[in-house]
Amino acid sequence: MIFSRRALLGALSLARLVLAGGPYSNGTSGGDRYLVQQRLDQLSLSPDFEITDKPTTRTYDWTITMQEGAPDGFYREMLVVNGQYPGPTIEANEGDTIIVHVKNKIPRFGTSVHWHGIFQEGTPWMDGPAGVTQCPIPSGGSFTYKFKIEKQYGTYWWHAHAGAQLSDGIHGALIVHSVNDPLKRGEHYDYDQIIIQGDWYHNTSDEIVRALDTPEGYQGSQAAPPPVTALFNGYGTFNCTKFGTPETCFTREPYELQVHPNKRYRMRLINTAAHAMIFHSIDEHTLDVVEADDTAVSSPGLNGLHRVRSHNGQRYSYIFKTDKGKPGDAFWMRANISTSCLPYITDEFHQVNKGIIRYVEEGQSYKMTDHLPTTKDWKDELNNTCRDLDTADLVPIVRDDPPAVVHQVGMFGNRVGTVLTSQGNVTRFFMNNVTFDHKWYQPILYDVADGRGVNNSNVASLDFHKPTGADIIINNLDANPKIDHPYHLHGMEFWIVGEGIGNITEQDYRQLKLNTTNPIRRDTHLIQGGHWSVIRIKADNPGVWFIHCHIDWHLAHGFAAVVVVQPEVVRKFQIPKESRELCKHIPSGLNVNSTSLGRRAAT
Repeated sequence: MIFSRRALLGALSLARLVLAGGPYSNGTSGGDRYLVQQRLDQLSLSPDFEITDKPTTRTYDWTITMQEGAPDGFYREMLVVNGQYPGPTIEANEGDTIIVHVKNKIPRFGTSVHWHGIFQEGTPWMDGPAGVTQCPIPSGGSFTYKFKIEKQYGTYWWHAHAGAQLSDGIHGALIVHSVNDPLKRGEHYDYDQIIIQGDWYHNTSDEIVRALDTPEGYQGSQAAPPPVTALFNGYGTFNCTKFGTPETCFTREPYELQVHPNKRYRMRLINTAAHAMIFHSIDEHTLDVVEADDTAVSSPGLNGLHRVRSHNGQRYSYIFKTDKGKPGDAFWMRANISTSCLPYITDEFHQVNKGIIRYVEEGQSYKMTDHLPTTKDWKDELNNTCRDLDTADLVPIVRDDPPAVVHQVGMFGNRVGTVLTSQGNVTRFFMNNVTFDHKWYQPILYDVADGRGVNNSNVASLDFHKPTGADIIINNLDANPKIDHPYHLHGMEFWIVGEGIGNITEQDYRQLKLNTTNPIRRDTHLIQGGHWSVIRIKADNPGVWFIHCHIDWHLAHGFAAVVVVQPEVVRKFQIPKESRELCKHIPSGLNVNSTSLGRRAAT
């Protein structure tokens, strides 16, 4: 079955089940419907939060449900935490222990939560990806995540890691403060603001993935589909007049952030997109990048930027000064989706989402969207390319050189291809000629811990046995057609010590002059099609760590592998009983080898 936009519009004009939620907080109405809430107050970080080196325990209660929402004005079913989108913000200090009680009330389907960028030292079974470090939390079931945040601080996020549920709304910010952070409130910036910048689709992830798994594909293509629009903190734009009806859609007011004149704002950009690389800008204001993922950075090449580009999973903080206007003035903030990163676009595709930056006096506020800005975008040509900010410009403020000596080297090569199914040929991605087989109820961590090891017919893997430096060579072989991939490695940060055009062998690698002098450290790195990178890790965090493309649709098509760190230590793990209990709750009709998260309703 092909899932078309117009078919969905027709279906949504029928009677639908509206679940309990809250009205949109900006007063925009969808008639008498009750929709997913937006808690924008959780995205403006309070100066009253105490930054301390005295650890504490922070406990959260989350319920994941399916509810109706309309981030861009188009009604659809979403998956949300505590009835809100974006999901709840976690704010903590380095050294704190985080406890999150999760109840899964999604009908029929399991789920899980990943803490993106958190090392999970000593608790690898809490990392979250279903089928890798845990079994899914079953529909109607619950699970408690508990982990300590040690030796790291900065901007992180959390998201669903079962299927492509991230794209349905299960994600939010995770901010870790530290007395050791070189970026200080009051010294370097006055206000601290989260901007969750993502993309949005009008079909559910389950519908999209099911269509992609057919020879016909989704929207007539097996390539990763483009989104409909971009979002700012849950607000987007859709042309309801052209593509909607009053029953399916309403026009939303744009996102608005009110700022005070002559102040410095730290904007923590978190790219939660399923696919889009996004250029971010504010009319007439230049941006100084000060953080890449969780690493504080500084260099002349990061100052005075007109646009900051980010890929799926990446985070950037920038500081901008509110010295371009007076109270009442307003400027457009823009999220421009790079079409260079998309294989095709549709008629409904809305490339630029606009939000409002409005100047107000301290202690006062204006009515939201009282008047719209009339400012113009920067006149310089938009470099509509699909690549990261220049690695050479991302110079860490706190120097931390990678291990000088490397005792272990591994290699991944990725490529796109096809597999023959009972329906015909379908697209899959391969790492080292293996396409990842999502066996949700057979976690790879458990296989290694129980002595069975990694089944390399289902997943490619690298083993690093010593707690020393290790290099991973990655060749992105998708050169023609050119497909760019944002790689994310769980469980550790990595140093980008080399990159270039083409592909390299291990012999070529031995001849390279790698950058080991304070290179950038991060956890998500884009490798362009037909390019290579060498990332260096310190293999001192035992576990089974997922490495994958962070484009949801590529991951769903098998773009993943695992890095097994110190398998001898992993075999001595005592995985908690509560974690193993999840694997006893396989939905009726499925088994340990099933690649479905649950039983779909009869159609």
